[in-house]
Amino acid sequence: MVRIDRLYVIIGIVWLLAGAAFGTWLGATGHHNFSNSHAHIGLLGFVASVLFGLVHKVWPELRTRRLALPQLAVYEIGTAFLILGKIMVDATGEENLFLFVGSITVILGALMFLWLFVKGSEASDAPTLSPAE
Repeated sequence: MVRIDRLYVIIGIVWLLAGAAFGTWLGATGHHNFSNSHAHIGLLGFVASVLFGLVHKVWPELRTRRLALPQLAVYEIGTAFLILGKIMVDATGEENLFLFVGSITVILGALMFLWLFVKGSEASDAPTLSPAE
């Protein structure tokens, strides 16, 4: 079984490294017009991915849902497309298909996570009884 919690955190750390490298390039070259893209790498890539991983760790029943792995794929692919689109916008000033598709896909991934959390954690909300020893 894929450990989605661990996979999300690993992907988040990869986003962190990409954001740090990109930020270093921004600072070294003075291309501050890309700062918006840099922020998206940090927030959508690193922060959200690690947060999703921690939620999966705290609510392990979410990992067993059929929607869990497709949600991860939709969100992370959408994030990659959105960030690529943001970089292109910061470079040219013109909107593009990557930005549009990525934005919609990230929103879809977030909605999938909401559905996964609401439906997946309902069963764990009920108090559980354990036998006395």
